[in-house]
Amino acid sequence: MRLFINKKLFVLSVLFLLVFTGQLTAEEQGQGASHKPSEHMGHKATSPAMMHMSHTEMINSEKDFLREMIPHHQEAVDTSVLLFICTQDPDLKVLTKAIYKAQTDEILDMRLSYARWYNLIPTGSMYQPMMRDLNIVTGRERDIRYVKDMIVHHKGALDMAEKVLTFKDIHEETVIFAKAILTNQQTEIDFMQNWLKKAGASQ
Repeated sequence: MRLFINKKLFVLSVLFLLVFTGQLTAEEQGQGASHKPSEHMGHKATSPAMMHMSHTEMINSEKDFLREMIPHHQEAVDTSVLLFICTQDPDLKVLTKAIYKAQTDEILDMRLSYARWYNLIPTGSMYQPMMRDLNIVTGRERDIRYVKDMIVHHKGALDMAEKVLTFKDIHEETVIFAKAILTNQQTEIDFMQNWLKKAGASQ
């Protein structure tokens, strides 16, 4: 009997550790692995364009939209912080600071909305990074890689926003947010495309 109890306690202890460390997820996380910070992602995406299509295909409800858009925004925030620190280009300093500020605020709003509407923590995303690793390049090459990948990244957000607006009975907050993405991120795409032209980089 003591041996049986000890085995049971051992199993329970392992389960607790898995839950505590994030290796085992709850009901909402059962839809996939939770989003990990960018330094642990491994940048497994084969290309930004392919991941762009993958993320859009995963949006089949307002709930999906919020759950996938949170890590999508987080990737933009993380890469923008890195480039802001490293770049010497004043235009990119302005851009990365703007992306950081806007999308950090939007992440908070999305998390609050998700918790309020679904009474869940949005940790069930199967998000895979769209942007290539910026840690393995430096200088102007890093600037150009960031801009090229962020254009595709923003286009992914546009597609996701357009898709969620086709759903019925979504919250007004989501309608306003999606429309803001369509306006603001298209403006940033135009800015980045012009930056590439000035830099003499192919698109």
